Amino acid sequence: MIRRLFTVLFAVVGLMAIGGPALAAPPQTDTNVAKNVVESFPDVVPSCGDAGDPTHLITTTSNSVEHETTFADGRVHATFTQTGTFVAEPLDPASGLPSYTGTFTTWGGFNDSGNAVNGTFTFTVRGTGSDGSRFVVHSTDHFNTTPTGAEFAFTHCHD
Repeated sequence: MIRRLFTVLFAVVGLMAIGGPALAAPPQTDTNVAKNVVESFPDVVPSCGDAGDPTHLITTTSNSVEHETTFADGRVHATFTQTGTFVAEPLDPASGLPSYTGTFTTWGGFNDSGNAVNGTFTFTVRGTGSDGSRFVVHSTDHFNTTPTGAEFAFTHCHD
């Protein structure tokens, strides 16, 4: 009888140890999709140089997907992608600045393990000016914070 009780108890404890993680709450996942979103804002035409004052009214039309997963232990993984087209018109039509049209894509990824955090973001834009000029800019930004609290970051941009 004791052997049978011990066997059943051992089996239950073993199943709990093996099956415990399977019984834990599944991660909470949220996904948001937006299509044909139109936004307008004053800004400079993108470059890797100093930004300066806004010179153009930029209007974008884009689609985006945001995805976030939160785990029962508090860890978070998030990512987004946005891609679309733009038109950039000079704020001062008498300035002689060209207008631009083009495409852009931005992406970001973020992770928080509860004791370390990191994220990477990219931005690529291609444009053609009304004067026939062309530009391409690609920027990558990354940051991380270690469990000790040390922070590291970099930005790479080329045009």
